[in-house]
Amino acid sequence: MDRLAGKTAVVTGVGSGIGRATALMFAKEGATVVGADFNAETGDATVEQIKATGAEGMFIRTNLRSREDIRALTERTLQAFGRIDILANIAGVLVHKPFLEQNDDDFTLLCETNYRAYIYTMQEILPVMVRQGKGSVVNVASISALKPELNSYFYGGFKAAVNKLTIDVAKEFSPRGIRLNVVCPGPINTGMTPDHIKNSKEEQQKLAAAVCPIGRLGEPEDVAYVILFLASDEASFVTGSTYVVDGGVNISG
Repeated sequence: MDRLAGKTAVVTGVGSGIGRATALMFAKEGATVVGADFNAETGDATVEQIKATGAEGMFIRTNLRSREDIRALTERTLQAFGRIDILANIAGVLVHKPFLEQNDDDFTLLCETNYRAYIYTMQEILPVMVRQGKGSVVNVASISALKPELNSYFYGGFKAAVNKLTIDVAKEFSPRGIRLNVVCPGPINTGMTPDHIKNSKEEQQKLAAAVCPIGRLGEPEDVAYVILFLASDEASFVTGSTYVVDGGVNISG
């Protein structure tokens, strides 16, 4: 219950899915959680749930495509809590189309949300961690970064970029006490899951049988547990690593 006691964590995408599960898990383990999301209603609901447990939290509506918003997120967190020990970059969007149908708008949306936002958050928050002499960054990419996948071309490309970016930045900042790692989820039952699968146990079982050797789709908590480990001092010797959480999709051929 105290793996993150005394730490302040910024979690993006806190309104749903993996972001929500991670924020709740961080709070349960003693962290003060600052949740960032574009959706004020769902983001605030997550933080209110955190507060209802007696943990400390704050929601800040943030457009992660805006450096100014991310700078304000950083400044408000420091004003309220004085430090930032953990950054969990989880927010993302998915465009699922055949390659020849993916267009400039899709490219811009995915680049700015799934890649450039990670650059912005790290460039704003890493200097804080350097001053503190310690910190942990966990960037969520995707199994699409590692394994060929139909209809996720721009998405997978930017997730691969996040993976490479994180490892490169880890090489520079690990000697300064900052650990940076990547988590690559596979098929997780979140808001990004198509409705015909999300709303049907039968369809979920069909998909799991087709792609997951472990025999089921993942839940947001399956990923959140790995993020929690990487954020905690238990992973004090882990940096520049990529953790795959996909039920065996990456080995299924």
